[in-house]
Amino acid sequence: MINRANPILCPSRFYPLLLIIGLFLMLATLLIQDRDAARRLPTAAPMGKLSEALNLNLPKTELSLKEVRVKTHRGLVSLDELNENVFKKYGYEIISPTVPVPTLKMIKEPTCGEIFSEWQKISEQPQPEYPPKEIPAERKDEFLLYNYAAVNEWYFNDKNSNEGERPRYWDKLSEMITWPKEKLGGQAYGTDGVSMYNAMKFHRLDGKSGVVIGSMQPWVEVSALVHGAAKVLTVEYNNLTIQAEFKDRMSSILPINFVKNWETYAGTFDFAASFSSIEHSGLGRYGDPMDPIGDLREMLKIKCILKPGGLLFLGFPLGTDAIQYNAHRIYGSVRLAMMFYGFEWLGTFSGDTEQPNDLTSERLHSKPIFGHSQNTIVLRKL
Repeated sequence: MINRANPILCPSRFYPLLLIIGLFLMLATLLIQDRDAARRLPTAAPMGKLSEALNLNLPKTELSLKEVRVKTHRGLVSLDELNENVFKKYGYEIISPTVPVPTLKMIKEPTCGEIFSEWQKISEQPQPEYPPKEIPAERKDEFLLYNYAAVNEWYFNDKNSNEGERPRYWDKLSEMITWPKEKLGGQAYGTDGVSMYNAMKFHRLDGKSGVVIGSMQPWVEVSALVHGAAKVLTVEYNNLTIQAEFKDRMSSILPINFVKNWETYAGTFDFAASFSSIEHSGLGRYGDPMDPIGDLREMLKIKCILKPGGLLFLGFPLGTDAIQYNAHRIYGSVRLAMMFYGFEWLGTFSGDTEQPNDLTSERLHSKPIFGHSQNTIVLRKL
């Protein structure tokens, strides 16, 4: 019978062993908790792991969106706040809190027919004689991401200006194709333009056909040809006269004709490219209609005409979300998320190196508000 009044005590020589066992159990518990926590929030991945994050079929929790923050001109803002105050108002929703650019889905994606039809409807609206000097007050929230994008003034009238840029070098393609990359890319923003050349060198275009969106000078087209492209179509508002010996590889079309015949081009291109063009869409600088989502419409149009797995080479200002009206938009964590919809990020290229850079918060937001870098991002259609 056990004596409950005087229980048998553990000999003192076993105390060290019990202490070691206790410490081991405590450490094991902590490790299991850390592992479970990691499983609960693996989607807060950097853009370098975006392809993995997109393949994770994990539930989005309210808590995870509240915990992950990205930078805006108002400071660090939770993804939960942006989801409610910005993305849902534009018809998007976060499905994975990747950083610095959250991954979105469209709540109700329009068909390609609807996308092109709406673009044509807007483009045919009567426009004022001069580009508006201010963002329309009634649409300011839409233009400025509901106050999560900064704004200052930098006005151009490239609709009426006689000093505006005109098409050049289309009759000198045989000369341009021999230029070194510094001279070729230097036709736009100096070394920043070389980023397009570096991106196409890294992602070769051998035997592929593609489309260039907006092109006053054919340096993007020539960069594509140098890196193996078989055919390039340029969509441009100006009529272009292409050098005769390149007409078997290059052609052009006006945007309105491209849109009217979009079904001819749907899902046909291996790649698309645009440098210093899309960021202007909808700001009126060139006499185009004021449209707060003009750039997002362009991305949806490009998505429609690319083959699955097709590449998009996209060069525009990267920084913290802002508009320098009416010069251009600057793309940060918020607007990039909507621009990236339907695509997988592959790499970001500068003019300084032929190797891609990761898209980190530090690099994206390295400059003060309204400061930016004109790099080339490579995306792949999902």
